Amino acid sequence: MNQSTRSPNSAADFVAARDLFKRKPRTMAFRTWAIAALAAFALVAPGVPALAGIVYNVTNDLADQNGWSLAGTITLSGTGTFSNASAITAWDFTASKNTTSNRFANTLSGALAILDGGTYTATSSVLSLSSNSKLRFYQPGNSGLFWANNRTSAGLTESRYYLAFAGNELWNTNQFSPIVGGAWTLGTASSAVPEIDPAAGSSALSLVAGMLAMIEQRRRRAALVA
Repeated sequence: MNQSTRSPNSAADFVAARDLFKRKPRTMAFRTWAIAALAAFALVAPGVPALAGIVYNVTNDLADQNGWSLAGTITLSGTGTFSNASAITAWDFTASKNTTSNRFANTLSGALAILDGGTYTATSSVLSLSSNSKLRFYQPGNSGLFWANNRTSAGLTESRYYLAFAGNELWNTNQFSPIVGGAWTLGTASSAVPEIDPAAGSSALSLVAGMLAMIEQRRRRAALVA
């Protein structure tokens, strides 16, 4: 009989099985914590404040545009009431009539958005120009679109909806629609990134960091025991 053959129930086998059993729960724990951390990060990532913004489809007031149609978007950095044009981050719209199309966009050289007094308000659903306010989108070459909602300046009150391209006036009227509570609706929301409280986002990120640190600490302890 070969004396080197061990019994399946030898002390060495028992110790090996015990050590394997001790290590498996730790491995499962690591996986559980990792999954929880990834899940928390997935919830936090879409809410990073830097991504907050909203896109509005510009109002196409066909009745007051001299046979022209207007289509395009105005993009703002977020919602709120603003007293300058800095919240307007992009715009791109086109005036069309029959086979003629004229484009206005912030990406074109020299293009500017200018608020000549007053305020405009961006909500989750509409972009509106307050009474006694004037907003202009200017483009070099005597081109531009503007809305003047009963804007008073130097003793004169202006109510005008106007667009010109390359020095040619496409429409010029003192009418505009829709008007809600005295404010002109310049656009309706097409898409938005929900606004997140920065403090809440920071707390969630701290939670994820803490969970990852705990995973690392447990891993090191397990390595020492092994």
